[in-house]
Amino acid sequence: MTFDVKAYTRAPIDLRPTNLDLTALAGLDPSTLATLGYLWQVEHAVLDLMRDVLVTPTHAESEVTAFLVTWGYEQYWLAETLREVLATNGERTDHSRDAVVGMMLRGWDDRARPMLHSFRTNLLGEQVVAGHLATGWLDTAALALCYRRLAAVVPACSRLTEAVLPMKERHLAFHAAQLQQRIADPAAARHARRAARAWRWPGTRYGGYAAVHPVVEFLFADRAARAPVRAVDEDVQALLDVAPLTPVRSALGRFVR
Repeated sequence: MTFDVKAYTRAPIDLRPTNLDLTALAGLDPSTLATLGYLWQVEHAVLDLMRDVLVTPTHAESEVTAFLVTWGYEQYWLAETLREVLATNGERTDHSRDAVVGMMLRGWDDRARPMLHSFRTNLLGEQVVAGHLATGWLDTAALALCYRRLAAVVPACSRLTEAVLPMKERHLAFHAAQLQQRIADPAAARHARRAARAWRWPGTRYGGYAAVHPVVEFLFADRAARAPVRAVDEDVQALLDVAPLTPVRSALGRFVR
């Protein structure tokens, strides 16, 4: 698998609020708005990944850095578009959904974690790049799954999800192509597999499982969600050449009461 980073940087997907008919997304029900609020929070917070990654050996990888610059641009406008959809429905966007522990973690992540993360990962060397790529692929795959399920559960959001999914597919293709180049290195492969096993559902670090649970239940309680979840786990098994590995099913299992 190959990915043309130059072509990607020359043609970002520019999804802005003006690209959508926001009036068609007015009057959404509370469960849908809670889901969109969750997606906004995660898409907005995922920009912190760039801060964390660029203090590690990953920043020396020219293709990864070039990708992240365009990726950050796309993510910014995606978050702004979700913000406008919420505003159209009278919803405000902030970090008030953070749990108490999440607020403490956010303060730690903003102040101390980048320096400590930089020290640790520079000791590990280039193998850490594979771990970042595996985590990035899983985060993107989980969010793409959320958008697909949102379209299935709330057809009114189909135009929004149709605009977002091509962006996610390109992000997945980049991570997959980069991982396939590195997985031949045993040390990199081990680090990628450890990162996949330690991965947890997006948004739970700050919000906690209790806050995200209603959204997960809304999107994934239906039996129809099982096959897509299984497909993502099968994709990551093939990508990392390891089985059994079911990070998505395991992450969702933590929400089951």
